[in-house]
Amino acid sequence: EIYAAMAADCTIRFQYFEWSVRKEMVPRKDGAYYEVSPWLLTWEDENYYLIAYDSTAEILKYYRVDKMLHLSVCETPREGKAMFDTLDIADFAKKTFGMFAGDETTVVLQCDASLTGVMIDRFGLDVPMRPEGEGRIRVRANVAVSRQFFGWLTGLGSGVQIVSPPEIRMQYEQYLKDILEQYSRSEEG
Repeated sequence: EIYAAMAADCTIRFQYFEWSVRKEMVPRKDGAYYEVSPWLLTWEDENYYLIAYDSTAEILKYYRVDKMLHLSVCETPREGKAMFDTLDIADFAKKTFGMFAGDETTVVLQCDASLTGVMIDRFGLDVPMRPEGEGRIRVRANVAVSRQFFGWLTGLGSGVQIVSPPEIRMQYEQYLKDILEQYSRSEEG
């Protein structure tokens, strides 16, 4: 249907969902439909993504295709061609996706429950996960431990912390200390 809409130069309409702590699909925006102008399907991190123009927000957005429900082609003409034509796809993908290789290790993360969808998106639906007190979850995942992994964690802020193994937790603490030290040195210089 997405390819048919692009060929017909039309918008698409769909519901979009996220994962709950119980690994159930929960529609975003209380089940309201999204209507966007599809421009490109791309494969990143083992998922198909749609890059589409949202005329309401007047920006390009990306959507995981497997999180779209009840998709249909509309008769409304597509918009956003000029914006899409200026998009550097390689640069867009670099900024939006990616975790690089490193030593594979099983880590246990404690997270805010609001990060459930982020954890499922990154590690898959089969990731071992359980509630951990009020508003928290515990996740056990195999990761390629690298600076990019630590950068990904840092991007999630104080909503996540490494519980184990202790040596990976210490590596992450050192990673953060090195960053802070660099900023402290730059103030002195």
